[in-house]
Amino acid sequence: MVKRMLRVVALAVFGLAAVGSGLAIAASKSPAGEPKIVMYATQTCGYCAKAREYFKAHGVTWDERDIETSAQAEQEWKALNGQGTPLILIGEEKVSGFHQARLDTLLAKYGK
Repeated sequence: MVKRMLRVVALAVFGLAAVGSGLAIAASKSPAGEPKIVMYATQTCGYCAKAREYFKAHGVTWDERDIETSAQAEQEWKALNGQGTPLILIGEEKVSGFHQARLDTLLAKYGK
């Protein structure tokens, strides 16, 4: 019971909402109608670097949260059942790791 209450509080504090079996950022669209993209990362992660380059090459704007330098980002990442980095949220979709084909598919829905 206490664990469930803590999770509800964490969801409220960090602006997260339950979606299916996972979690997603509550405001899943940016003002321009594009999906909100959040990447939980570290500065030393090679796959995070690949994701950054991918986003830049595709003209994608993203919100990066470093789980090593931000306690809040680390807590959000844990609440999302983060197991490694990068952990990328595109709208309500969660991508664990750098998977270019999966990113291509998700971003194609938005013309990216």
